[in-house]
Amino acid sequence: MRNTLSRLALLAVPGLTSLSAATAWSAPAIEDEKAPAPKRALVADDLADFEWRPLGPSTFGGRIVDLACHPDRPRTLWVGSASGGLWVTNDHGTTWECLFQNEGTISIGDIAVDPTNPDVLWVGTGEANNQRSSYWGDGVYKSTDGGKTWKNVGLPHSHHIGRIVIDPRNSDRVFVAALGALYTSNEERGLYRTTDGGETWERVLAINPDVGVVDVALDPNEPDHMVAASYERRRRAWDFDGNGPGSGIWRSEDAGTTWERCEGGLPTGDIGRIGLDVFPGDENVIVATVSNQNREPVRNGPVIGLEVEWTDGKLVVTKVKKDSGAAKLGLEKGDVLKKIGERDLDDAFAWMHVLGELRDSAEEKAGDSDEEPTLALTYVRDDKESTVEADLEQILVVDEGDPKTREIGGGVYRSTDRGKTWEMVNESPVGGDPAYYYGQIRFDPKDAQRLYMCGVPMLASSDGGQNWDRIAGSVHVDHHALLVDPHDSQKLWLGNDGGLHVSWDKGETWQHFTNLPISQFYAVGLDNSEPFRVYGGTQDNGTWGGPHTSRDPRGIHPSEWYTVGGGDGFYAQIDPRNPDTVYAESQFGAIYRRNLANGTSAYIRPRKPKDAEEDALRFNWNSPILISAHNPEVIYFGGNRLFKSFDRGDSWPVHSPDLTTKDAEKIAGNVPHCTITTIAESVLDPGLLLVGTDDGLVHMSEDGGYDWTNLTGQFPGAPSGWWVSRVTLSSHDRNTAYVSFTGYREDDFRPLVFRTTKLGSGEGWKRITEGLPEGEPVNDICEDPTNPMLLYAGTEFGVYVSCNQGASWAPMNGGLPRVAVHDLAVHQRDAVLVAATHGQGFWATEVDAVRAMTEEALAEPAHLFPVGDKTRWARRSAVGGYGGGDQVWRGENESRDVTIVVSLQEVDATASEEPETPREGEGAPAKVSDWKVTIEDAGGEVLATKTLPNEKGVHVLTWDLRKDSKSDDEGGQNRRRGGGLGEGVYTVVLRKGDAKKAQKESFEVKRDPMLAGASAAEMEAEEQPEESAEEDRRY
Repeated sequence: MRNTLSRLALLAVPGLTSLSAATAWSAPAIEDEKAPAPKRALVADDLADFEWRPLGPSTFGGRIVDLACHPDRPRTLWVGSASGGLWVTNDHGTTWECLFQNEGTISIGDIAVDPTNPDVLWVGTGEANNQRSSYWGDGVYKSTDGGKTWKNVGLPHSHHIGRIVIDPRNSDRVFVAALGALYTSNEERGLYRTTDGGETWERVLAINPDVGVVDVALDPNEPDHMVAASYERRRRAWDFDGNGPGSGIWRSEDAGTTWERCEGGLPTGDIGRIGLDVFPGDENVIVATVSNQNREPVRNGPVIGLEVEWTDGKLVVTKVKKDSGAAKLGLEKGDVLKKIGERDLDDAFAWMHVLGELRDSAEEKAGDSDEEPTLALTYVRDDKESTVEADLEQILVVDEGDPKTREIGGGVYRSTDRGKTWEMVNESPVGGDPAYYYGQIRFDPKDAQRLYMCGVPMLASSDGGQNWDRIAGSVHVDHHALLVDPHDSQKLWLGNDGGLHVSWDKGETWQHFTNLPISQFYAVGLDNSEPFRVYGGTQDNGTWGGPHTSRDPRGIHPSEWYTVGGGDGFYAQIDPRNPDTVYAESQFGAIYRRNLANGTSAYIRPRKPKDAEEDALRFNWNSPILISAHNPEVIYFGGNRLFKSFDRGDSWPVHSPDLTTKDAEKIAGNVPHCTITTIAESVLDPGLLLVGTDDGLVHMSEDGGYDWTNLTGQFPGAPSGWWVSRVTLSSHDRNTAYVSFTGYREDDFRPLVFRTTKLGSGEGWKRITEGLPEGEPVNDICEDPTNPMLLYAGTEFGVYVSCNQGASWAPMNGGLPRVAVHDLAVHQRDAVLVAATHGQGFWATEVDAVRAMTEEALAEPAHLFPVGDKTRWARRSAVGGYGGGDQVWRGENESRDVTIVVSLQEVDATASEEPETPREGEGAPAKVSDWKVTIEDAGGEVLATKTLPNEKGVHVLTWDLRKDSKSDDEGGQNRRRGGGLGEGVYTVVLRKGDAKKAQKESFEVKRDPMLAGASAAEMEAEEQPEESAEEDRRY
């Protein structure tokens, strides 16, 4: 039944008015009886000089997939990031350089260093960890100059590469384990060999179009002897099948020319991912980790009588089963469990350990009539701690249902005859879970009995793999890459979802590196602080916030970033009335409202409506959150239904019907699907809503969420079922909207973006992808809040801009790596565009001038674009910012210089030469246009003059707020900071020669709001000349 609240009540709460109406934009007036002004669209060169700056953070890292060390220099290490490029350190991690960030893709599968010439590096692109966020690659790259330059040497359709190995006797012979496409079948998968350094390739091991090769290892002493692991897997948007009979181990004794499948002692059937290693001290000894996903019968045993969730550093009871022993003990939902027996429940894994121990104990006592031992269970309720005595039967209940089966689980297999026969050595299942996400097992090169295995916890064995202990408990979980230093096997390098770590004592203690900016963000939100703060959620590192620029003049220090919540983070929305209120979430719809001022959180996930037909609500991995532009008490949240709250998420009285296809096959998959992925609310009409889903549907409501119209089918050329990546409603015209689809999860990488100016009419949607590269799916379409013609698009490889509502696009990627841009946001007050990248953190660029780039302005003979105001931020050192050494990475502050942008279409054939402005890379001086730029103070005094090159295009100039004078003592307004000019209004003037007619744009240099009440003496001290970072001991 329809909710009894009136429709008007759905649209607004009495007494609250719109807090974020868009600033109106008006085009220049056109006089009557004049010919239409000429037009020119943006082209690539127009935006080439607009530079992005990295914000970070580097406080935590991101997923690392492989590590390689220099054969002769222990201080040199290469780190492969899942989606953030290849990094190198030559000083043991004190500083880093990204070597691989402008190639066709920067998703790394594996890296290999030539043992005879370490300047020769190989990179296999496309992550091999089979995640929903694993990006595809475009083949194999090779560098012969230590990573300064790269060449793609082939296998462009291999998509995901698991391993590269180089023959130590012959560097031209290289093997590549190619997994192939993740979501579809394809032929370019298997094991490839080159014998001419990558000039040509031969597939030497092929199984079928659904089975690739994930790992390969060779005997370093006799490299003709090799083993390889094939892997059968297929991901879909709603399901992952990570096993099959095609998975197995293969051996070759003739450098890969012929292969035989290893069978002696190895399991067959539903086999998952396999990892391999050869012991360098004995070529006969090989070890493998094998995910055996065949099932075996198991007797009914104990099951848990309550459900818990690790949230905000606490183990919280989320459900108590009716009539269970836990219910009889008096446990209730919301209780915080603190201790059971002698074990503190102080981390996310403690409860799993307890369950395992209790189950083992219960199974051992099955059928035993002796009295169960009791355990003290301590919990907190309403800030009061209580302890009850519980026995096993009160915590666990016996399942009387049908007989069950269980997955056999991970096995460690060892061969001592070069892979001819194998023996499973572990006593209980061991390995990564989920197995598709992990695959490395490594020998200590000095000890064949010492093994390491990557997984959720990091494991080590000292008895050849029979028994395993957890190590690395002090660092992030989800481990993917381990390197045992061949020079010193006490030293372990470890890469996981949290970044890079090193141990100097075989894993007893660990150091985390906080200077690798490879975080993987999914979304971005901005507040209105000064300077404004940036928020977003990351893959497996929670949700974070920090400033877009710092008062510390050296940049944004890692200490300036702070955590909002844990888990996998996604959307983050900030209450416009109070920047300390943040709405965020972790995976699959775990939404919460966080109070940053006092650190409290309210968990506000909607419950299933009473009239719901579905068994349970479905939420996407990345569920969209939206605060209403008309009333910040109103929150929208997407599941399979759209939920709407009027009290900041404390209740959700309004919900749509299921807005997905409700496809039974997809819902039955092992990945939640048929869910809402994107939400838009019109800032012009609070009743107008648009949503898109992961199964290809787009719906519109015009009454605040009561009634819905299905728009699916109105998008010409859009394949059925494609994931809707973004819906956007114009903030300038109620009837204008944009929709983008992505075929990333179909292995189809075409960009698909549509626009209508007749929303709701059932027609008018047009594809607008001219200028967007064919291989770049679109993740976001963002309309500028001041210019209705200006759009920004975030793709899997960068950012594109349109000044004609998408009729054509031009790249704007100056300084930005070829990284996936998942989300974009424009700060309306400060004219800053912020990108959330999935691989190298947040990036930002100023767009004051871009906002005014109309087709008419770009076609003028010369045009001066608006100049943004500048705030002279107070100089304050970040906490921990001084004296911490060089092992720190800082985000880049906004420039203290003024940016001036001029478009020239008029070129003077007789232009003069300017000897002080030589053309880059040439000895000849550049020719200078007759058009010149001057900067004047409020009194009209010319402070500086800037020349323009005599070339068509958009030119970016900078002014450092200093007079064109050798003396700092000459006039001018408000001198400060060593001759720089301070607060006040300035005017930029564009004039041709000595002409009287000119274009003018004014801007203001403002005082930091922090210093609003500062006295004259305080300001005088603040404005002292800047010292270098080395000399200024205040920092």
